[in-house]
Amino acid sequence: MKQFKQAIFPVLAGALVWGASSPAIADEAGSAVSGSFGVDYASHFVSYGADVWGGGSDFYGSQSTTFVWFDIATSLPNGFSWNFGVWGDVNDNSDGPATVGGNIQEIDTYIGIGYGAGIASFGVTYQEWNYGGVTAERILDLSVGLDDSGVWGGGFALNPGLTVHMRVGSEAGAEEGQVYVLSVGPGFDVGSVSFSVPVAVAMVSDDYYIEGEGGYAYSSVGLSASVPMTFVPEAYGSWSLGFGTTYYMTSEDVIGNPEDDFLTGIVSLGLSF
Repeated sequence: MKQFKQAIFPVLAGALVWGASSPAIADEAGSAVSGSFGVDYASHFVSYGADVWGGGSDFYGSQSTTFVWFDIATSLPNGFSWNFGVWGDVNDNSDGPATVGGNIQEIDTYIGIGYGAGIASFGVTYQEWNYGGVTAERILDLSVGLDDSGVWGGGFALNPGLTVHMRVGSEAGAEEGQVYVLSVGPGFDVGSVSFSVPVAVAMVSDDYYIEGEGGYAYSSVGLSASVPMTFVPEAYGSWSLGFGTTYYMTSEDVIGNPEDDFLTGIVSLGLSF
């Protein structure tokens, strides 16, 4: 699930409800099910460091795009959970063979299983990225994360994690390969606003990108904020506004973006229940 697949998927499209408690009795089953829906307006579509639409240094220019997604998750007994979702890329950046239908450039589906044990969480997520009229990429992500909020106190946490992102098949002829992403996401609250400072470094195997070379792929640093829309009645779910920016530093020899370093932005409207 791509930057915003990568960054969103671990949050909304590939991540799981780690360690969610299972219902004790059938009457409480509703509390074990959660869902989320969102619409994001993004300056770039970045897939594991690759600037998909070639926005480069053009911040919110002609290659901006809109992401639409939803996710359903259910906690299971003994610390397990599962989730399912759909993610879409909608824009008029292409009207050729890359188009799924109309302005829907890509539709991705995914299903994942998670397990939480103490401060550690583990996940396996299978994804199918559909564009160009075929299942262009089949993806398997393995992830591990640590909830270190209890170490620091004051609501602060580094949230270290490792994701092994594997392309395991393609109807479009994309080569199999892996991306290894080591990340931290320090988080803190200021009043009712939640902030995060995600930082990531990625290495890649040969043949994952078009350039075909392996090694250092990219690093990124960002800042995001989530603002609850408390004026919306609780009966309509929990709504929030999100704002984020991420600066990417990518390898010319490995990825070959139009610009090696570039700034991205995203504005999100989300609903959770």
